[in-house]
Amino acid sequence: MSDYYQPGYGPPTGGPQQPYGTPPPYGTPQPYGTPQQQPYASPQQGGPGGAPGGYGYPGAQQPGSGYGTPPPASPTGPAMWAHLGALLTMTAGTMMCCGLGAFLGWIFPLSLRSNDRHKHDPYIRHHATQAVNFGITQALMAALGVVLYIASAFIFAAAATTDAQRNSSGLAVPLLTVIGIFGSYALSGVVCAIIGTVKATRGELWTYPRLIAWPLSKG
Repeated sequence: MSDYYQPGYGPPTGGPQQPYGTPPPYGTPQPYGTPQQQPYASPQQGGPGGAPGGYGYPGAQQPGSGYGTPPPASPTGPAMWAHLGALLTMTAGTMMCCGLGAFLGWIFPLSLRSNDRHKHDPYIRHHATQAVNFGITQALMAALGVVLYIASAFIFAAAATTDAQRNSSGLAVPLLTVIGIFGSYALSGVVCAIIGTVKATRGELWTYPRLIAWPLSKG
């Protein structure tokens, strides 16, 4: 039986030929054009020589982690602005628009929660929902305060039978009582909104007291 010789890109020339499968002696030159077999790059070894290979290899560069790719945005910023936006709308809006801001505190956190970038983030949705409930509750309480203020004035005016009674300081008692109660309530809401802002900045969950923010909207 004839031996099988190692194939090349042409007929073998010169020297004794080795049978197929027999490794040549160390230092024996290979025929020109003979393809050299490269070691298989397994997923654990990476590329030839142990260099990191493609996706899935140890030390490989993952998709989306290349140089220049911005890191994912932190959710603490939008969560903080949910509380702070509601607070600024109510305080600044009340001072600039004759109390109108007290009824609009829920708009900013609601728009933040409905944003396509944030509506699937549970952390942002939680804080935005709390701020929405806070803004709605404050708006309802502000409306109730206005109603009680006007009602107390009309009731006193209707009950007064003489000009002396109408001109007396008795009207100031119910009005000041309503102002004191709802002013204290509004101040408590401001304190709670500041606490919520700080908690959101620190990456902590925060739930308003039920008296300050009724759970009307679910996150």
